[in-house]
Amino acid sequence: MIAAPKPWTSIWQAPHRPLFFLAGLWALVAPAVWFLPDGIGPDRAAWHSHELLFGMAGAAAGGYLLTALPAWTKKGPVSAEVTVLATVLWCVARLTTALSAHLPVVAAAVGMSAYFAFLAVVLAQGGVSGRAGRRFWAPFAVALIGVLSPLWLDGEASDLVADAVPRIFLALITLIGGRAVPAFTRSWLGRTGEAGLVRDQPGLSCLAIGGIVAAACLNATKQTNAEGIFLVLSGLALVLRMSGWQSLKTRCYPALFMLHLAFSWTPGALLLIGFATMFPDQMLPATAVHAATMGAMGTMMAAIMMRAAMARNEGVLVLNGKMACAFALICLAAMVRILAEWIGSAYFNPVVTAAACWMLAWGLFLLAYLLALRGPVPRPVLSADRALAPLTGPER
Repeated sequence: MIAAPKPWTSIWQAPHRPLFFLAGLWALVAPAVWFLPDGIGPDRAAWHSHELLFGMAGAAAGGYLLTALPAWTKKGPVSAEVTVLATVLWCVARLTTALSAHLPVVAAAVGMSAYFAFLAVVLAQGGVSGRAGRRFWAPFAVALIGVLSPLWLDGEASDLVADAVPRIFLALITLIGGRAVPAFTRSWLGRTGEAGLVRDQPGLSCLAIGGIVAAACLNATKQTNAEGIFLVLSGLALVLRMSGWQSLKTRCYPALFMLHLAFSWTPGALLLIGFATMFPDQMLPATAVHAATMGAMGTMMAAIMMRAAMARNEGVLVLNGKMACAFALICLAAMVRILAEWIGSAYFNPVVTAAACWMLAWGLFLLAYLLALRGPVPRPVLSADRALAPLTGPER
């Protein structure tokens, strides 16, 4: 008989446990700067943007990729030592960022990027040993984010980084979500003999990612109209791909329908950012970016991370009230922030309101996620259907 792990050690049994928790915690903490009195604390816009992109999103991405790695390489789960070290390096990065003004430039750069460098090495090593060459986009993307993190400290490069990082995450969502969502949908509809209704065209995601990359190159050369056109075309490609996913048919399975809603923010964000790039007098690009950060990134990370904490009932995941409210509040926060220019501040401050909705959402997420930190790790981690284990995590 195998002894149950002690409560304080069970959190290290799987990398998603501490890293998803830290992602939710940092999503709750980062916007708190908007509630501080003027003149107290760091620059509000710069600090909360950096920490949501590299802190929250960095932890969520690391938790997902390390959890999915064994399924890609056909080997056992990553060791507790890797999980502990990744968690420690993430914490070091947050401390380094907070103290960056008082540290040598080299020390600050190393501290801020070490977590991503470690993730890239682990993912690359796993890809080589498991001959999973098709997954090398993962260590490449993580390494690129790690390089960009300390560049945020450079005043001249910070604007370029602020544009580039959300687009990298949009490309990652397109890759990961674009594979998982139709597969989950086909499996669910297969229970009723309707799996054949799902029509998927993965090539459209390749076109969308190509458009995002092209737009990033054009952004560096300040060719705004062409950049906007590529972003709009990328968004339309994803809309066309989603049109065959039978999204409305999944509404009776909330855990899956939530994934469809979350993924839909990605083409929406690309369309809005493209429109704002071409017509900045109609919508500020900085405002449109919130459709990517709060909308696409926030909802997709929540939808995926919640799956690790959902109860399982006869091969399906059960979405509880706290999780449903959290997801709805994230969507509301994103919409209020995007529409802030039109709402105005006659009756309330839309920026502060969006921050409050966002923080309440992630507070609810943390309450719901606490149960996922203890006990045996369910396998596969992100699905109740064992046939989908290669998409969601190891069986062992």
